Amino acid sequence: MPIDDTNLAGRRLIVVSNRLPVTIKENGDEYAFTMSSGGLVAALAGLRGQVDMIWLGSPGMAPDGVKDIDKLTAQLKSECKCAPVWLEKQIAHEHYNLFSNEVLWPLFHYKENIEFKDKRIWKSYETANQVFCDTVLDIWQPGDLIWVHDYHLMLLPKMLKEEGERRKLLNMYVAFFLHVPFPSSEVYRVLPERELILDGVLHSDLIGFHTYDYARHFVHSCTRVLGLETTANEVFFNGNVVSVGVYPVGMDFTKFSAAIDTEDVCMKIADLKKRFQNQTVIIGVDRLDYIKGIPQKLQALERLFQTKPELIGKVSLIQIAVPSREVVDEYQKLRREVETLVGHINTHYGDIGITPVHYLYKSVPFHDLLAMYSVSDICLITSLRDGMNLVAQEFVACQEKNNGVLVLSEFAGSARCLAHAIRVNPWNISEVADAIDKAIQMTPRERREKHKQLFNYVSSHAANHWGKNFVKEFVRVAEMLKERHHPETIEKLTEYFAAGKKRLLIFAVDGVLSKFKVVPSTSSIEPEVLKALKDLCGHPGTDVIIMSGRKKSDLEKFFGSIEDVSLAAEHGYFVKYPHQTDWTELGIVQGDMDWYHEILQVLEYYRNRTPGSSIEGRKEGKESTLMWNYRGYDSEFGAMQAQELHLHLANHTNHNFIMDLSNKAIECRPQGLTVDRVIAEMLRQLKNDEEVGYDFACYFKNEGIDCDLKSVKNANIYTCGVAESSKKLSTNFVLPSQTEVPKLLQQFVDIIGAEK
Repeated sequence: MPIDDTNLAGRRLIVVSNRLPVTIKENGDEYAFTMSSGGLVAALAGLRGQVDMIWLGSPGMAPDGVKDIDKLTAQLKSECKCAPVWLEKQIAHEHYNLFSNEVLWPLFHYKENIEFKDKRIWKSYETANQVFCDTVLDIWQPGDLIWVHDYHLMLLPKMLKEEGERRKLLNMYVAFFLHVPFPSSEVYRVLPERELILDGVLHSDLIGFHTYDYARHFVHSCTRVLGLETTANEVFFNGNVVSVGVYPVGMDFTKFSAAIDTEDVCMKIADLKKRFQNQTVIIGVDRLDYIKGIPQKLQALERLFQTKPELIGKVSLIQIAVPSREVVDEYQKLRREVETLVGHINTHYGDIGITPVHYLYKSVPFHDLLAMYSVSDICLITSLRDGMNLVAQEFVACQEKNNGVLVLSEFAGSARCLAHAIRVNPWNISEVADAIDKAIQMTPRERREKHKQLFNYVSSHAANHWGKNFVKEFVRVAEMLKERHHPETIEKLTEYFAAGKKRLLIFAVDGVLSKFKVVPSTSSIEPEVLKALKDLCGHPGTDVIIMSGRKKSDLEKFFGSIEDVSLAAEHGYFVKYPHQTDWTELGIVQGDMDWYHEILQVLEYYRNRTPGSSIEGRKEGKESTLMWNYRGYDSEFGAMQAQELHLHLANHTNHNFIMDLSNKAIECRPQGLTVDRVIAEMLRQLKNDEEVGYDFACYFKNEGIDCDLKSVKNANIYTCGVAESSKKLSTNFVLPSQTEVPKLLQQFVDIIGAEK
């Protein structure tokens, strides 16, 4: 599947993983490199001829252990197209071993009783990610695509985007791929750093997972932990739409198919067939890790012998257990448990010439592994949790002549792709034993049919297919983002403000001048915001209007100390102008208010159905607006209720009201109370029907209400949104968070101060 060269013209792909894909050997003053054989290396091998690619990662050694860092760095770049990331030994240990592998790895694989680390270990994880960030930006060029891999680097996308913005690096695109499971939100939410991890990953433009389950769990965690709005394949974050996709990785089919018929492999196959003559051979290939379910596999074999004693002496299991993290106590305990089970089975069910379990605690040479795959009749995989588990696909690739049967744990990612395997729950020992027996009894015809389907998938979805497919989607997303509306920089807004002589500033309250709160009555305005507003209002060339759906008493409490400000409460139903003490009705409502009590009953119905939701009615002398919000409840269920309520209100027979969807809220107000009409009437009353010659106007808006300020004549009109308060933004300018608002206001104050 070729990648469109026109979209890749002038671009490089920067692949970022925890480790470089090379093994470095030092020989005196010289260095020799051997390419690693990992799954990611194989998956990206097919891209090297189509994409200008540079690989960035740790070389596996500390900088103080290298004689000549500059020489090694230059050699890696010229010979391997790699860029090393140099981490201090202590940082590397705490980042990789103590946080990545002792917190994230077990959590993502649903392990209980995780020992969460102190803040120092988390700080090392942050520091390591920051070093990666600095190294990436040292080599990044305009047009480059950055592809970040796995749980070791989950903060990196945010660091790249924020540092890139600080350095004014435009059109930086970042993708992230997680190669392990992402757990359900109920499991993930126990992580103390849960918000920070999600926030880090969500700065990516494209996020990939191996299975739909993992993607769904991630999206649900974004909803339940961060309260974000999502779809099945999108997360609305900071005013952007983050794409989420499913891209199941495959094995290196070309490598296996090229070696399977070599003379060396054929000789090994012949020797194994002779050795296991008249035996049903089961193969198991796993790292010795608690997620692989090796004890469950052995228990299932014993259960088979207990229920089918006639199979004793006729079934042999070859179990390869590749050593992993041998110095860790938990892995040493697992090894003792496995070897005790192996000894128990061989003692109770073995005899002279009969060894039920052939246990190999070592890595097996590639050709030996091919031979074992080829002679086996069954491949038994009992992973308790596994990102993909490519052993399943490797076995299928080696079974074109034998048509072996695949018994596969439903908790392995491969089970979502290999539909013709016999799927089992590894925790149900009897079910696994029955599945082994079913595989043994399967007819040759059924074996052929199942293997044909499995082989067709494995051969057509090999590792290089995965790499090309993801990069093709990454290019598509980058092109789409490039064509999409891009807000101008905030510096430009201050330039436009400075160039104006007669200025109009219009502010929303919630999400702009104050943060959105679960309970609106707990909102407040920071002192620096009030001071900046007071200074702006006091400038003779600047008019300020604060417009909100809030009631009069709220605006009085927030802004009553500012004499020169114009206030519009309840979306403009009530207004108060500078130096006035009384509120007046603006008088532009169209139609009657018969809808109010009908809609109130509907909102009360949904409040009762949605625990934690609330209703706010504006009843200060006049009934005008209503708001239902679910900010204090489960975001996912609240969003479902909001969709249903929105549909209900849209079909209501009484149409004398306007409905707005804002931040986890639905608001209803009278017809006629649009921003444009309110501003037009306020300016008319404020200026006594005289036309005002504004040359600069800016509306600082929150989510839910759009307008183009056509009522402001002859002015350069701009809009500015706050990213964290909005699902989607189509404004001229975007502030990354509400905390940036007082800084911008102070810049405006400094500008008018310089004019005096």
